[in-house]
Amino acid sequence: MSDKYAVPNKLPGKTVSVLAHRKRRILQDKATLEQKKKLKTQRVAKAKQHHKFRRAESFVMNYLKAERTSNRIKHTLRTTNICDTNDSTKVNQKLLLVMRHAGKKIFDETTNKIMKTLGLTNRHHTVFLENSKENQILLKVIEPFVVYGFPNIATIRDLVFKKGFATINGKKTPIQSNTMIEEQLGDKGIICLEDIIHEIFTVGPNFNAVKDFLCSFLLSSPRDGWKNKVSVAYKRGGEYGDRGNAINELIQRCI
Repeated sequence: MSDKYAVPNKLPGKTVSVLAHRKRRILQDKATLEQKKKLKTQRVAKAKQHHKFRRAESFVMNYLKAERTSNRIKHTLRTTNICDTNDSTKVNQKLLLVMRHAGKKIFDETTNKIMKTLGLTNRHHTVFLENSKENQILLKVIEPFVVYGFPNIATIRDLVFKKGFATINGKKTPIQSNTMIEEQLGDKGIICLEDIIHEIFTVGPNFNAVKDFLCSFLLSSPRDGWKNKVSVAYKRGGEYGDRGNAINELIQRCI
């Protein structure tokens, strides 16, 4: 047999470094990401230079929407006796779960301020609130844009474990370990996720601290869509407003 087909006894002289290949691949990925960010920045800057033309009718329509919302708020506060707490189910429940389901753009300043105060800045944002008279008043004002009710322990657990993010140094950070919780809330006796769930469910003395630690939960649209009209109240066969214990079934479809 000729030397042409002979199997060499030595390894190749050129060494192949796995780490070198990995480093080169990482650098290429970083360069690609930087290029994408640069292109996105250029697109945004170019879009800002050219103002989008808006018809005069759109300004009139937005003004009418804001005026109707303002009149509805005044009528609600004038006619609704929110301080009446004869409903025993509402008195016994300490916790509320609120999700913003409508209103991509809200033109009323009062409604926008309340949404920002409660942490409902975008659609499908969900927060826990204490069932107090002050919060009931705020919910009556923004009722056409939210759904709310009384969550059970299973819903709270699913939200915290599956959709829970923490606010650390002003940044939204995923909860990766109980050590992170202990560093932020350890002085209040809260060292793990189970402590957070217990504090939320019982509306304990550190409820506000836990609520500030957690970011607003960002959910999805319900599976199979909304079953009824979103612009009609739940009590009249629609979707928005107070749902009571039925909020749990809706949230499970949104997680």
